[in-house]
Amino acid sequence: MEKMLNERRDWVNEKRGQNLGKVPEDCKGFYDRLNVEAPLSPEEEAARAGEEDEAAAKKGKKKEKKKEGKKKKGKKDKDDDGKPQTINIGPSEIV
Repeated sequence: MEKMLNERRDWVNEKRGQNLGKVPEDCKGFYDRLNVEAPLSPEEEAARAGEEDEAAAKKGKKKEKKKEGKKKKGKKDKDDDGKPQTINIGPSEIV
């Protein structure tokens, strides 16, 4: 336990020297420096790349579905019968 305490003190003193005498706010960096991931084997890298590709494909499909679901609403140029829509301009027929 004293060994780790001394290591932490050394780390704090080192950071103080780098930061012009300012003490680090937390010791998270001290513990994170030891958490290094082991390199992956070629088979594990291939499996991970395959999973990432599948996730990207699923995400792309979701975006396509959203685009298909959304239709722009605008003015219709034709009636339901297929004839051009008439536009009334000017005074109404009642006047």
